[in-house]
Amino acid sequence: MSRKPKGEGNVGRCATQGVLRLTAPVSVAATMILVLFRLAGATTINASSASQSDVAAAIARAANGDTVTIPGGTATWTRTLQIRKAITLQGAGVGVTIIKDGVQKGTLIDWTLAAGNASRLTGIQFQDGGRQPYASAPGGTFHVNGSNINGSQFRMDHCEFDNLNGSIVLNTVIGVIDHTTFITNGGDDAICIYGERWNGAPPGSFGDASWAAPNNFGSSQFTFFEDCTFHNNNTTFAGVVTDCYEGGRFVVRHSTIHNLTIGTHGTESSGRERGSKAIEVYNNTFTGTKITSTIGNTRAAQLVYHDNTVSGYAPGPYITLTELRYVYPCAPWGAADALNQWDTNSPTVYFTGTAASASVGLTVTVTGANWTTNQWAGYTIRRTTNLGGSNSLNFSWIWSNTSNTITYSDCVFDQSKNLTFFAGDTLEFRKVIHALDQPGWTGGSLITGGYTPTPPPNWNDQVAAPSYQWNNGTVLFAPNRGVHTGDYLDNTPMPGYTPYVYPHPLTKGLPPPEQTTRNATANSQYDAYKKRRPWGGKKPGKKQAKKAKESPTHEMTEGQEKIGGD
Repeated sequence: MSRKPKGEGNVGRCATQGVLRLTAPVSVAATMILVLFRLAGATTINASSASQSDVAAAIARAANGDTVTIPGGTATWTRTLQIRKAITLQGAGVGVTIIKDGVQKGTLIDWTLAAGNASRLTGIQFQDGGRQPYASAPGGTFHVNGSNINGSQFRMDHCEFDNLNGSIVLNTVIGVIDHTTFITNGGDDAICIYGERWNGAPPGSFGDASWAAPNNFGSSQFTFFEDCTFHNNNTTFAGVVTDCYEGGRFVVRHSTIHNLTIGTHGTESSGRERGSKAIEVYNNTFTGTKITSTIGNTRAAQLVYHDNTVSGYAPGPYITLTELRYVYPCAPWGAADALNQWDTNSPTVYFTGTAASASVGLTVTVTGANWTTNQWAGYTIRRTTNLGGSNSLNFSWIWSNTSNTITYSDCVFDQSKNLTFFAGDTLEFRKVIHALDQPGWTGGSLITGGYTPTPPPNWNDQVAAPSYQWNNGTVLFAPNRGVHTGDYLDNTPMPGYTPYVYPHPLTKGLPPPEQTTRNATANSQYDAYKKRRPWGGKKPGKKQAKKAKESPTHEMTEGQEKIGGD
């Protein structure tokens, strides 16, 4: 499935319905979580090596609650590893246990979380091992399926992902990714979050159930990223930390983000899939080298950004908000052109007139007009003649106007279809009050059906839900196509909002893997690795490097992989 533009965002209107947090008894929740990780009778099963066959054999012997350890070494995996158990899969630490993704079709790891239990992945460094082509969502290179209602939870910690040739996909995962490093080189998405299975919806439900449910900001019902590092090595092009589809919900907090933006998809370019639903971003440090001005964007979700520190981004910096159906008829939803049944439209035709001459670029002069500057900004312009004689679309979003000219948007996905006028073409101005799933609106009745859904009764009954940002320095929302005043609130805390407990309860009482490994050689390798971080720091000394290179564990694993063909 192709993925379309990520660089524009969206926001919400002035009401707080459906956004207040769910309060949970945190101490009780934390205790229950720890119990889940320490089930009675849990055992440790040691894989003989880091080869895929040895790890798969160890997992086959494991039961829910067990820990499967992977020793130090480097192994290239060429087949999908499936996990359907609530286990801890534990390497010997970043720089020690290194798994290379050499899979050419399908995912590297495909993990379905077990109901009523917590699962954990820890202490492994993942690298590209020659995968071709790029493994985009919804499959990705590393894929986890969960549920927000069956008691499954997931923690991934103290791992590193180095320029994998594909996305990490987390579908309806409740839990936390912490103390993990994601290194990218700009371009494609590092992590894609989905909410497809929200409230027990079956696969192929497109995120409809998540969109019909409250956002519940400040609750545990999100995928959390905390105390992580997201680093873009590209010095020319900014990348994205995330993309988000099908009602996905996530939180990024207490992390470091370099030359990257936090992105989402809307209900438009992905087809039947709904857009992202709810996102919190707070207490992060954004650093950059002025290759982007955007720290976040949304084309569907309600955003809550607060208490972030931003430096090195180009002016502004901004959080962008947009709705692309205002300028392109994305199937199956069609255009937000003020006549579409999926949207809430004003019945009024606000102006009718005639093009005085052919349009120039994205500007048309209107005969006899005498308007106030920008009085039509945010309305929709429609060409009402020559409908079959031109390859262009017959509508667009109005950016601005002078006394007698209208400047409107390009159509984003296909510049050859930009709205055009010939002298004498008639035109009219209409207005969309709010479009399906656009920034600034949420909820609504449950949409059902396959790839050609029909609106439920009394549609569009979505409610206003503005995005909020505060305590982010000079950061401002940047409203774009389809976003109106009231869909966002700058420098305004969200009423009734309290962030979820930090650190996340899943992280408590469980030490990093390198502190629990029994492999002394592995520990020495990890110590050497820590001194040669990919984006700076001291390199290991000659003795340390030699010791790591000559590790018997390392050499054994490489040899097994070559012989066994794993």
